[in-house]
Amino acid sequence: QTFQHYFKQINLSMSTMDEKPWDSQYQYQCKKRMFEKHREELGDERATALANVWANYHFLGCEYPHEALEAIKSWGPPPRNKMYEDKMREIKQRDAVNSEQRSMTKRPTQKRQRWG
Repeated sequence: QTFQHYFKQINLSMSTMDEKPWDSQYQYQCKKRMFEKHREELGDERATALANVWANYHFLGCEYPHEALEAIKSWGPPPRNKMYEDKMREIKQRDAVNSEQRSMTKRPTQKRQRWG
């Protein structure tokens, strides 16, 4: 399938720059900034779709066709600022808690001693 096909699908499902339920405040602000930066050059529809591709790729780890990723390649990664640092700290804390919980539930099994 062509990039145009994916672009239409993305555009239909993400037709506005409204904050989505899965967007953190930081993610939405970054996505909105990218939209505003490229809006004049690309037009509202394409800028909306590609801003969503950019945000989903960087924040959610979504995969897209090569053509879509090439279109956002020059946009670079999200900016590092206080919101970014706060978000990274939140993720590290969450990962540490999850890791600790996993280690508490997975106890190494001990070999049984043989009698006799």
